[in-house]
Amino acid sequence: MNKRNLSIAVLLISFVFLLVGCSAKNSVLKSADVISENIRSQYCSDSRTSIWKINVSYYNGNYILKGETDNEDAIEEFIDTLQRGFSNITFSNEIILLPYDAVGEFSFGLPMNSVATLRRNPSVIEEIVTQTLMGLPMEILKEEDKFFLVRTDDGYLGWVSDDRIIQGNDSLRKSWEESPKVVYTDIEGMVYSNLSMNSQPISDCVLGNRFRFISKKGDWTKVAYADGRIGYILSEKLIDLEKYLSKPVDPNEILKTASRLIGRPYLWGAASTKVMDCSGFTQTVFRNNGYLLPRDASMQVNEGIEVDTTNFPVNLKQADLLFFGPSSKKITHVGIYIGNYQFIHCAGRVRIDSFDPKAPNYNKYRRKVLRRVKRIARIE
Repeated sequence: MNKRNLSIAVLLISFVFLLVGCSAKNSVLKSADVISENIRSQYCSDSRTSIWKINVSYYNGNYILKGETDNEDAIEEFIDTLQRGFSNITFSNEIILLPYDAVGEFSFGLPMNSVATLRRNPSVIEEIVTQTLMGLPMEILKEEDKFFLVRTDDGYLGWVSDDRIIQGNDSLRKSWEESPKVVYTDIEGMVYSNLSMNSQPISDCVLGNRFRFISKKGDWTKVAYADGRIGYILSEKLIDLEKYLSKPVDPNEILKTASRLIGRPYLWGAASTKVMDCSGFTQTVFRNNGYLLPRDASMQVNEGIEVDTTNFPVNLKQADLLFFGPSSKKITHVGIYIGNYQFIHCAGRVRIDSFDPKAPNYNKYRRKVLRRVKRIARIE
């Protein structure tokens, strides 16, 4: 809805409320709620990646805007629309803009462990919503009950325990971004305290973890963590970050990475090579082959180019993304096409199934609920 239409809607709503006998105060409050919802749908429609928790109250003769959002443009539009709709009313703005009004300049974070788990609310007993990896930056939005609300590098929001990440300001951000880094390329491994696998471990590591590069000695690379720990990793298991980020999206390499994860267990909300859900699996595979997919299957379906499924599977190619669900508008599962009717996905565990009724691994259910196929545009 554009500004002109939104203003007209405000005036009409206000007039209707007044006509049916609502008090002036209630008319304003109800109209403000409608405007707030319109702003939310325009600027912050997906609560997985954006925040709009705003309410309007009336106290002691004043209209007060309270709540929080991460979108400054949305606040400005909200206040501007209210003022144009109710020019004779002053609204007191007490909306918190995240992260600036909550954590100030200390809005940069990095995970301390190989995998950082994010939850729906600030508690260890809350549902897991996603995970992120050591070395991947996070934006810290606010702090509550020894948890940080963070945004991961793919835009997803969640709560992580404050003892699992390093918090800093632009100085930490600049230091991390400008330092030479290497990326771990094996499925899982260890970082050691010395140039030997018999030495004391520093931590575990997983595919996609990033470390500061310090030096090479023989078969080993000396690395540093964001928190200052020092360790050693076999050089053959590392790749320079710039080379890692410039990888072409090669279907053969995508399938090779996917097949290395066969048998890995499913866990709702997980997104690493330890455990993963269906979209965590596809994101992990594509991330390590030059393309960062959004987090959830319902988001990933908006990526790439639509593939015609007429005469299925004639038009499909290796590494096409397969989307499943109750309907084409409600996607709940994702997998990767291998070829010859076969696909790989994480359902219970990472496994290969088939659309061929004659195959021993035929998955009748998935064939029935296959809704869309997308091809990542950058695939060569």
